[in-house]
Amino acid sequence: MKYNIKNVEEMSVDELIGQVIMVGLPGLELDQQYLDFIKDYKIGNYILFARNYDNTKQMKNLMHEVYKYTEEVTGSFPLVSIDQEGGMVVRLFKDVTFPASPLTTSATTIENAPYKTGVIVGKDMMKLGINLNLAPCLEIDEDLANPLLNVRVYGSTKEMVLSKAREFVKGIKESNALSCIKHFPGDGSSTKDSHLELPIIDDSKEDLLNFNMYPFVHLLESDALMTSHCVYTSFDELPSTLSYILLTEVLRKQYGFAGLIISDGMEMKAITDHYGLGEGCVMALIAGCDILLLCHEYSEQKEAFIKVKQAVLDGRISIDLLKEKVIRINKAKEKVKEGLIKYFNDCDYIVDYSEHNFMQKIVDESFTLIKGKAPYLTDKTLILSSNAKIASIVEDEFDDRNLTNALKNNFVNNKVIKFSKDNNFTKDIMSIIDSYDNIVIYSYDAYLDNVQLDTINELLKTDKEVFVVSLKGPSDRYKFNNLSNYSCLYEYTPNSIRTIIKQLKGEIGLNGILPLNKKIR
Repeated sequence: MKYNIKNVEEMSVDELIGQVIMVGLPGLELDQQYLDFIKDYKIGNYILFARNYDNTKQMKNLMHEVYKYTEEVTGSFPLVSIDQEGGMVVRLFKDVTFPASPLTTSATTIENAPYKTGVIVGKDMMKLGINLNLAPCLEIDEDLANPLLNVRVYGSTKEMVLSKAREFVKGIKESNALSCIKHFPGDGSSTKDSHLELPIIDDSKEDLLNFNMYPFVHLLESDALMTSHCVYTSFDELPSTLSYILLTEVLRKQYGFAGLIISDGMEMKAITDHYGLGEGCVMALIAGCDILLLCHEYSEQKEAFIKVKQAVLDGRISIDLLKEKVIRINKAKEKVKEGLIKYFNDCDYIVDYSEHNFMQKIVDESFTLIKGKAPYLTDKTLILSSNAKIASIVEDEFDDRNLTNALKNNFVNNKVIKFSKDNNFTKDIMSIIDSYDNIVIYSYDAYLDNVQLDTINELLKTDKEVFVVSLKGPSDRYKFNNLSNYSCLYEYTPNSIRTIIKQLKGEIGLNGILPLNKKIR
């Protein structure tokens, strides 16, 4: 691998445009249609998803082909990005160390957990040729109750989020990979998902600067920054991604941010339903984005290129503006060359079980008792369990995530029942509880599941000793009535399933510290 970087002065218009576009690859390998697309449109950068990953050997083979071919047809090696936030938002999950969620690393008693997680994540990425992590999230969840943010964030105060995110960024940098803080200027006040609609935030400038934007403007050493698709009315009537005021006047000029500005996915409805994909891409580049993220459909990626080129030919986007952006992209590529030479080689990926064990310990030490007592089992304990389901578009399915089976296999003398969608489920459970002394419940996104919610609240009305464990942070707590014994984990992953089994066997305690600046009653 040569790791060439072509000088902007030697690039054609098509090559410049290809550099400011980052596309999602279609699958586990490159087919001829996509090879032709890369060649014809001079595509320079890529984003990976779970659909692109089967195992480390397959990924290394894919990345070697992507690097070699991209450098051959564009003259430069690519930036390759991924959302490896940890916990519920990961794209690599076999062989590599499964990273803890941001909120797990905040709650654990393991010292410097975000930094150590960043180092492990960054090295795993670079070994596979992935050089840009689209993480961490810098949103602030004041009450740890916003289901859109939940375990993707680091805590409830701006100081906590800044401190923990800075650790993670430091760890990523130490592994020679790039970090990308997101989603500027902060989505913490939003209760709407920009994948599906256009969120509007009416906070005053003063409130935004003192709260949502605080972690961003104090972490400008990050290599890159991803924009939010929310509208911040005190600054502009356009979404941040399309706002020259926010991206150029505020971020670049007022605060001096020198890194890459990357759009969030341009196919999201917040953009396409209001501005159209092609026009949105043109507006984003004019506003200050350096790279357009086009994650999924080949036809949309092609449309974006065509619309941007037309804007160049029409004079809406100048060649000099494109060159400014590509110079920043080239500087980012220079940063990762050393790490790629060090880590991205022809050798097979070697699983580091010591890092797997360390990440397990981070999760073990995050299990948090919020109220009352920790769960325990007798021979007359009923266990109710949830299996994970995708609750957000950013989440991916991954293997080995069946808590119900793990509980059944480890506690054969106890009755373990999985929550179902059956409208009679609550009634059926209530009809058998007289046979049990206590009930341990593992809840997951109960706010989305009326059967789960109704069952838990009916059980909490009884005189039975009921233990509720939320598996995805404490955001569901306001949905439960009369909680006496409540605890939580901050991810539903293979690691957290093992943590639950250890706790019920008495091998670990509940030592985690809730990342909240006030007491939960």
